[in-house]
Amino acid sequence: MKSILLNKINHSIQKSFIIHPKIYPQAYSLWHHHKEYEVLYFVKNSGTAYVGDKIIPYEGGTLMLFCANLPHMFVPKLYSEDNPDNGIDAYVLHFSVEIIDAMIKNIPEFKSINKLFNNWKRGMVFNTIKNNEEVFKLMQEINEGDNYKRITLFFELLNLLEMDTKFDFIASAGYVNVASLPKGRLEKVYDFSINNFSDSSICLDNVAKSINMNKAAFCRYFKKITNKTYFQFLNEIRIGNACKMLIEEENKSITDVAFLSGFNNMSNFNRQFKIIMGQSPSAFLKLRNV
Repeated sequence: MKSILLNKINHSIQKSFIIHPKIYPQAYSLWHHHKEYEVLYFVKNSGTAYVGDKIIPYEGGTLMLFCANLPHMFVPKLYSEDNPDNGIDAYVLHFSVEIIDAMIKNIPEFKSINKLFNNWKRGMVFNTIKNNEEVFKLMQEINEGDNYKRITLFFELLNLLEMDTKFDFIASAGYVNVASLPKGRLEKVYDFSINNFSDSSICLDNVAKSINMNKAAFCRYFKKITNKTYFQFLNEIRIGNACKMLIEEENKSITDVAFLSGFNNMSNFNRQFKIIMGQSPSAFLKLRNV
């Protein structure tokens, strides 16, 4: 299923961000994405969140962050047209990252927020209910405030999120084309891998040459920095791409997806998919089609 682009902010309203006090089932039981970043707090009820290439449960008190263009949808557990009160009850905040980027680049005190925004690219789910409730309280205050007060409360909210380290990433690094690699030559390795992962003939010699290292030195250096082998890293990118295709390219078979993602045999594809995703490609498809 193709992700549908939804426009969340009407910039003619002259607001940097918007908050919806309620999200109803018909609005979010739709596989969609948008250009804005999102903070979502589930007030009550429970269900299943579909985010990128992951399927995770949510309940009252769950807090999630989504970056621009990360597809997602939510299916409430007990919702029915006869009982809509068991649907999705949530607060959601949308904002344009361009506005925040301008502030971060020009105000030194805001530069620490960069790490939060880098993590945000994969989607984040926060696990500390007490901290989540503090974020929710700020979202309510932002919704009720105006002008300058909204901005100051918003940055207070970002500070709370930045300080909270008890979170899990949602989408895999391969799915969103993000890697937690330091700047410099390993950034070149990442770029090389993203541009060539579909080539099943990638070899360590070529990757090492892309940053002017020999194969043995590159392997030691990559493992030291990332705590994984290069091919573990490459397979994460390939499986992330495979998940994206399985979700969005309904006309392609699992075999098609495997070969287009850089695998030259099905047994290796199935094995790597299960290692990285914890289930087989066919089981992944079944969950997506529920």
